[in-house]
Formats: sequence, C-alpha cells, structure tokens
Amino acid sequence: MKDINFVEKDEVFNYRVGAIIRKENKILVQKSDKVAHATMLGGRVSFNEDSKEAILREIKEETGYDAIIKKEICFIENFFTSSYNHKRYHEILIVYELAFLDELPYTLEQIPAKEEKNKYLEYNWIDIDELKQQAFHPFIVLDILDSDRIKHIIFKDNT
Repeated sequence: MKDINFVEKDEVFNYRVGAIIRKENKILVQKSDKVAHATMLGGRVSFNEDSKEAILREIKEETGYDAIIKKEICFIENFFTSSYNHKRYHEILIVYELAFLDELPYTLEQIPAKEEKNKYLEYNWIDIDELKQQAFHPFIVLDILDSDRIKHIIFKDNT
C-alpha cells in the first residue's frame, strides 16, 4: 500500500494517525534514536485505507499486538519543522485512544524495540505527568486526553 505523503522540495504533506494507549496514569510512547522527543505510536494512512483501519494496522505492525479503538480524541492540523530532516511539514493527524486486546503488553515496562527504516524505536510506558515535563510531540494532546468531546486543533510551530 502507498502512504498518503507528498514531498515538494523542503515541504512535506502527511496524513497520519496516532494512538494513545493507557496503563493507569501512563501512556505508551515511541522514542527514536534520531530525535530528542517522544511521540505517540502511529503512522501514515495509506491510499484507500480509513483512519481507523490505519491506526489498528500501525499498532499491530509496531508492537505485534492487536488493539481496539475506545474513542476518538482529536483531529490536528499540524504545521512544524522536523528536527530529523529539517523539512517543513503540513500534517493532518487523527488521534485515537486504543486498548490492547491482550493483557501481556500491560505487564511489560517496555515493549520490545525494533529497527525501522534506519532508525531504532523503543516503546515505553511513561507517566503522563512526567511526559508533560519532557519533550513529547505533539504536546497539545496531553492536555486534552480526558475531554468528553473530539477536539479540532490547529497547531502552528513557527520555528
């Protein structure tokens, strides 16, 4: 399947999905050896794939575990410059809260890491309050986790 991703010189358009998976007051985050910040798990949506199919596929690919969607959290129009490749991004990001079907990943402190496209990824359960003090992208998601409504956010990082 081909990802919905367009590159024009130093500008990139992405259609992505992200997952918040909770374990008590912790969420599962992804950390790459290529950037200084943590992110939620997820990835690009492929052509002819809806966002719900995409997030379930991405979680299975990244962790090896099946999940279910509990709720939609937000829709973000995200504008930023990547600290990895220094390109300007225009990103549409849909964030869901998920739960693993298997109890095993909840018993682990770290889900086994993997190598993907020349980068090493780690998956760790991090306390939400601790994440608010660290570099987490997009950080705005941490402030709306418990909202009872789906939020539409326009975030412009003008750096």
